[in-house]
Amino acid sequence: MHMSQATALIDLAGPPGRLAGFTYGARGGEEPLLLIHPINLRGRCWELVAAGLDPRFCAAPDLRGHGESSPGGPFGIEQWAADCVTAMDALGIERAHIVGGSLGGTIGVYLAATVPDRVASVAAVGSTLAVEGADLESVLVLLEEKGVAGMFREVLPQISVAPGTSPAVIEATLSLANPNDADTVTAIWSAAISTDVRALAGDVGCPVTVITGELDATCPPEQAEEMASRLRGALVRLAGLGHLPMLEAPQALTDELEAHLARSGEDR
Repeated sequence: MHMSQATALIDLAGPPGRLAGFTYGARGGEEPLLLIHPINLRGRCWELVAAGLDPRFCAAPDLRGHGESSPGGPFGIEQWAADCVTAMDALGIERAHIVGGSLGGTIGVYLAATVPDRVASVAAVGSTLAVEGADLESVLVLLEEKGVAGMFREVLPQISVAPGTSPAVIEATLSLANPNDADTVTAIWSAAISTDVRALAGDVGCPVTVITGELDATCPPEQAEEMASRLRGALVRLAGLGHLPMLEAPQALTDELEAHLARSGEDR
């Protein structure tokens, strides 16, 4: 399938500046999908999943501080959620199914709780309601020693993908890593590890599916189980996968998203 070229979703005169991203598929009668990338990746991490969902229309913005969007902050779940709404508004999307990877799933929960009329459902992939156990200090040490690219090259194979993941998938994932400088990456990481939306879980009324890789070392399956329980949602475990199934096994994830969308249609 031919993929569209990079398209700026919107250019703002003030903060956060340019918001870039990608669209896939064709506008039709079905509600679109908004694909939210994990922190320190970019929207194109969803490319193979979006291709599998074709012809359903998908939008995948680069959140501020990521990819081709402006690098400036401030950073935090409120600001990243605002970027998602900005992208939806710019594309004329009134209501979307939110699919979020890692913190993207947490952002999806925030959106479902705070702007429920814009959210048809949430599928959270490798996600959690509250980031726990993250070791920012070790990341900062690696950033100081090896720079941004070197830090990602060392950390990503250890915590983001399952053991035994092919070098090709690892290289593809590294090519999607945040291109910005150490200060920006540090600020994004600091904002992410302070995120906690547990207090909003009771305000989420749309259908929810939480999808977890059984070998996820970043947001372990027990965190996914708690997330599904608090959100009264379905829990799906993906055997042999880690934190980034959209890159490790895009077809398996696409199949689960199709099932989620079918359940969500029944739940409406």
